[in-house]
Amino acid sequence: MEDHLISLPRYCANMCEIECCGLDACDFSPIHIASYCQSRSIRYPLRILTEIINQAETLKANYGSSGASGRGITLAEINERMSGQRVDIFADMLLHQAAKAKSILNGDRTDKREPVLVWAKA
Repeated sequence: MEDHLISLPRYCANMCEIECCGLDACDFSPIHIASYCQSRSIRYPLRILTEIINQAETLKANYGSSGASGRGITLAEINERMSGQRVDIFADMLLHQAAKAKSILNGDRTDKREPVLVWAKA
């Protein structure tokens, strides 16, 4: 299984280089997460999303403030050192955004958005 907690930030880094700014370079919007999932598996993007959710939950359980370690983690691949509290914030944000990305991938409109219609004059 791919380590999405390394690959996803690299995919979402659009404000700066991840090697420079770490997670602050990333835009973890639902549309970017959904796009990442489709780029990894066009036929089964929800499987990728499930892996992301599982990895975020595992990260929080192992390294969050109430986790097994509780001391945080260093992710050298993305130039990030996170305290237990920052792990909690990151994992919770990722889980929240992943839930919205799921509604995009499902197309089930659970996010209550109205479609945008563009009408051209004939």
